[in-house]
Amino acid sequence: MSFNPPPNDVLNRAGTITLVVALTIFAGCKSVPDKVTLLPNPDGSVGSVVVKSANKTQVLDKAYTVASVDKGGDIEATAGTQADVQAHYAPLLAAQPPRPTTFTINFVFDSATELAPESAATVRQLKEVLATWPAPHLTVVGHTDLAGSNDFNDQLALRRAKTVASFLVKAGIPAQQIETAARGKREPVVHTADGVPNQANRRVVITIQ
Repeated sequence: MSFNPPPNDVLNRAGTITLVVALTIFAGCKSVPDKVTLLPNPDGSVGSVVVKSANKTQVLDKAYTVASVDKGGDIEATAGTQADVQAHYAPLLAAQPPRPTTFTINFVFDSATELAPESAATVRQLKEVLATWPAPHLTVVGHTDLAGSNDFNDQLALRRAKTVASFLVKAGIPAQQIETAARGKREPVVHTADGVPNQANRRVVITIQ
């Protein structure tokens, strides 16, 4: 079964975005108003959207507010609710891809292949998520702690990323859907003095989207 959303409707979950609404009027046809609905982020926070027509501007900064733009370019903002959005757009919302998620796998000191013991549970969770994720694309970024030189850590971080990428390929993810990168010691999660080892910083971060 296919689903076609109402014409000229936009559901937007945003930081701050400007939408310029282009109105097309066909002779003899009644124009359907353009509509923009602002959705909250999954954590409940709300960004803002600036809706512009040829002669009007409207800022939406409250969740579920709807801006309707008529054929003359006038914009009317009305308050909506989560129930309104679900009633009108439920099939469209259900068809959205999952939002990106991240997993962190830690390594033992100076190793590019041996995982820290506590990472076993993370690997299991990662496998469970990938088993149901439609057409995943993964970014795999290796990191190190601050012990050692930049050159050494850049190479170590990349080897860690490639270790995880190899594991993902064995788990059934096509290699072309995996990107690897390395940040070495540049982005510690725990800031220490240079040269100080730290377990939390020896990691690979996997982002699935």
